Amino acid sequence: MRRRGGRMARQTMTILAARIAGKVAAIIAIALGLAAGVMLPHGQAVAQDNPVAICRNVGDDNMLRPLPPTLLDAAKAAFGESLEGLDQANTGVWRCMGGRAYVCLPGGERHCGRADSQPMATPEASAYCRTHPDSAAVPSHATGRDTIFAWGCEGKAVKNKGGVRSVDPRGFVKEYWQALP
Repeated sequence: MRRRGGRMARQTMTILAARIAGKVAAIIAIALGLAAGVMLPHGQAVAQDNPVAICRNVGDDNMLRPLPPTLLDAAKAAFGESLEGLDQANTGVWRCMGGRAYVCLPGGERHCGRADSQPMATPEASAYCRTHPDSAAVPSHATGRDTIFAWGCEGKAVKNKGGVRSVDPRGFVKEYWQALP
């Protein structure tokens, strides 16, 4: 009887060891895949510097990733403007929407994060109007660059003047994002 129990214990240990080994192998495979690029749902890896291929496979992904230097010319073309003198490779970001790669080049009023579509003023905007009554516009440092509304002051009260930007299906300011070709 004792021998039989010992055999059962060894078999149980062997099964547990095999399960653990399988999980360790899966973790190692995932880690190697991530080191080489991005693991897609079907197991294939795509290099991080190929947003178009990644997005074609992923569909929608709101994660903002740094724009690879190799895509600076494509980003310039997407925005249709000269970006000479700017090191956009360190500040530009991309994400996936509808199976396409979209790029944003932040700066000035352009904010690449999620849009603030709340029609309520920030405490900073209210404070601005108390110290600058009847101002035609509240600056973005008080409203936040992510707002989609224009704000002004009526007396010392902040006033929402209506939407000036639109929001894409994923919740980002539509005008700040362009599809990569």
